[in-house]
Amino acid sequence: MGLAPLRHRFDLRLHRLSHRLALFAAHLSPLTESALWLSLFVPLAMAVTFRWAPLMAADKALLHWVNQGWARNWLDDLMVFFSDMGKMPLLWLALLGWLLLFSVRKSGWRKGWMNWLKIVLTLAIAIGCADGLCSHVAKELVHRERPPSLVKGVRLPKGVGSSLGFPSSHAANAFAAARVLSASAPPRWLWWLLATAIALSRVYLGVHFPADSVGGALLGLTVGALVVWMRQRLTTQSD
Repeated sequence: MGLAPLRHRFDLRLHRLSHRLALFAAHLSPLTESALWLSLFVPLAMAVTFRWAPLMAADKALLHWVNQGWARNWLDDLMVFFSDMGKMPLLWLALLGWLLLFSVRKSGWRKGWMNWLKIVLTLAIAIGCADGLCSHVAKELVHRERPPSLVKGVRLPKGVGSSLGFPSSHAANAFAAARVLSASAPPRWLWWLLATAIALSRVYLGVHFPADSVGGALLGLTVGALVVWMRQRLTTQSD
């Protein structure tokens, strides 16, 4: 059997697993959900910290497949765009404008304005906490180098950062934001799609191993769900 059928079967099973996880997560409270994501992040972080051989081998193989096997000039440009989305002021202004429009149309100007402020504050807290935990706590504890320091021949269409690798701050911030936005405003599928694209772009660009992006996503989901739960608690108490 060739590689193409195996990859198709893998992608199909991964899609089914993701769908089932999404249905399962939809019935959880944000606090329980946060604990679930944390329970997945911790063993992954430990496996990376102690350089568990099967994970290291899988990480290198998947990195090679994405970084080398998918290489296309147009895809380089697209992945750089996804990777740099957080640094684009116009995109942030467009997002804030959309959130304000949605809030006002849903609740009227006065209440909608206050709801918009709550969403923006929640989003800022989630991203700030995810980034801080990722950059100043998790990376220092795990202390894993980035792919170019550990694997030869990695493509670097955009260069490589100077910080440590696990977990990916881009993935953590993106999934923390997606978790908050999915609880706040449509289109929910778009927030998850963009977060996934950002996390994947880091692997494609050769600056993170797949486990780095997965770990970042899990940490971001942990923080995002916890912040959503805190907002719900505060809103309930104020009402």
